[in-house]
Amino acid sequence: MSFQTPVRKCSTHIPTLGDIEGFEYSNGVQQYCGIPYATLPKRWTRSKLKTSWENNYHDGTRLGSDCPRPILEGDDADDLVPVPPAPHFNVPSTDELAGLVMNIVIPRNPNNQKFPVFVYVHGGSLLYGGANLPIFDGVNLVSHSMQIGMPIVYVNFNYRVGLGGFLASEAIKQELQQDGHQGCGNFGFTDQKIAFDWVQRYIPSLGGDSDQVAAVGESAGGISISNQMAAADPPRFHRAVCMSGLSVSIPAWTMAQHEQLFQAVCDYFAIGPLRANVLELLRQIPQQQLANATSAIQGVLSGTGNPCLDGWFYESDPREIRSPPEWIRSCMLGDTYHEGVIFHLNLLEDDFASLRTILLDHIQNEEETDLILTQYGISSNLAQQLFLERVEHMCGDVIFKIPNYITSLASERLRRQNALFRYHFDQRSRLENPLKGTAYHAHELLYLFGNLDNKLSEEEVGMARDFASAWIRFSYGQPPWAASEHEWKVWGPESSQSVKNEGDDEEARCYTRIQHLIRLGKGTTWTKWLMGVDALVNKRMNLGKTNCKN
Repeated sequence: MSFQTPVRKCSTHIPTLGDIEGFEYSNGVQQYCGIPYATLPKRWTRSKLKTSWENNYHDGTRLGSDCPRPILEGDDADDLVPVPPAPHFNVPSTDELAGLVMNIVIPRNPNNQKFPVFVYVHGGSLLYGGANLPIFDGVNLVSHSMQIGMPIVYVNFNYRVGLGGFLASEAIKQELQQDGHQGCGNFGFTDQKIAFDWVQRYIPSLGGDSDQVAAVGESAGGISISNQMAAADPPRFHRAVCMSGLSVSIPAWTMAQHEQLFQAVCDYFAIGPLRANVLELLRQIPQQQLANATSAIQGVLSGTGNPCLDGWFYESDPREIRSPPEWIRSCMLGDTYHEGVIFHLNLLEDDFASLRTILLDHIQNEEETDLILTQYGISSNLAQQLFLERVEHMCGDVIFKIPNYITSLASERLRRQNALFRYHFDQRSRLENPLKGTAYHAHELLYLFGNLDNKLSEEEVGMARDFASAWIRFSYGQPPWAASEHEWKVWGPESSQSVKNEGDDEEARCYTRIQHLIRLGKGTTWTKWLMGVDALVNKRMNLGKTNCKN
């Protein structure tokens, strides 16, 4: 790890909230943690902006509670964020009703200036993750922003995930209505909206410019930001960075699909879904027991939370590619070379026959299904390792890379304004874990936050500082790099950097294959292919087939 050590405690005052204590570092950076931004009276209801602190005081030297997430043996999620905890912090507890907290890092600011706000939304398939993970500590990022003369205010926060954050059903909808709320499910997304509301109201007191807010997220964080850009009542931010994920990457479900999941949850815990007190009984299940049951209920080692098409949250369909809304001033999209490696464990039991069957069930066209498999060199006579590598590459393309490509084509306004920026991250990991040698999904976070520099070479650290600088420039409304309409910034391999047009990068990216495949079926086949791959990697067909826990 490469954390700085606090040199003293510090404090500041936020009008109407009170005094807050935090840590100060040798360069003047201050860190305030565990700030409660919302109140939550019970499971499966809407959170509400928290506008007061008990005794007008908050101890920001301690990490706040985590929101519940699955903790299961054999899950490899920690390999994606391999940063050990900072020694000056406590081990956070888990508390679903007290977990809506945020961490804020502010630069030294003797002249009381207002700086751009960098709001980071964590990933984790809408099922895992949290703001307290050491990889997301913002002290090194803010310190670097000061070093390059472009100070930022950094915010990250917890939101509800998994069954606690995205379960939906008619029973939940009716109770929400009875309590004076609207919609159904999407609790994690409405938590995010409240967090951004907190930023708008209170961040000026901490040196942040509420009119210069960049929403940055990776994986489910980028997916969340993309969903928020489709919302009927979106949060207030001005720039968006979607790293390895757009709203199509984890498809929103209809109410009927969510009812199937709700039924499966009830069946697993042997609770009748039609009982008048079904939610009361489900709330009696301990929070960690509920979260840990997700894998068995979904029938897959590592699944997802899924948004809900509830007829209230969305203005536009999140399952469709669209350009960013008019209120977005600039946007950045990107991906890593080995995106599909995150699906490795979920694919271990598949073979060519099962793969083809699942894709054909969704594409409903044998010629197109076989063409896609042929384009990726996937056949029945491959050795298992090579088969998995090619399937993972295909899955990474259709879930992450192709949506980025099509979105960039659709974003005519931003392209015309030179406000759309695209990148590929090809830097291979040298860390000693199963992901060594890959530019894996989330690897770029080590380069953005700088919290594992002690494991990087001098050249890697140099590229990491340039990578972070680009994100900081973007938050200031400046171009993160110079590129024309058909060029992408390429980070790595071997700590190299370049800007390449699609022709020059054809060997690595296979743009012509992407262009060919997105034209199949007059442009309609790729979304069917995407749904087939979603079913494949998340084993949607297994939902509810596990026997109850008893």
